Amino acid sequence: MNNLPEIFKALGDDTRLKIVEMLLGKELCVCDIWDAFDKTQPVISHHLKVLKHAGLVVDTRDGKWIYYSLTPEAFELIDSFTSRMRQDLSKKDRQHPCSQNHK
Repeated sequence: MNNLPEIFKALGDDTRLKIVEMLLGKELCVCDIWDAFDKTQPVISHHLKVLKHAGLVVDTRDGKWIYYSLTPEAFELIDSFTSRMRQDLSKKDRQHPCSQNHK
């Protein structure tokens, strides 16, 4: 799973970020997620579909209910990426000479 652009795109929405926060450490039914928002059920279902497609959440069916939970692997990928970025963030190595293509 190297889906970082799709993961970051999915996280680039306030509603989806709130859903992710709600799912931290728990599994929630879509109706519980829906109750936390002033949005229609189809809108919440769309947001969950985007999160699922990006690999951030998984769903589990229990009878007529569908429960959502976070996918640890997706957040490990995000953590790995941000850790690499953090390591080199303070470096300011300048490449010499400048590209020969722009003379």
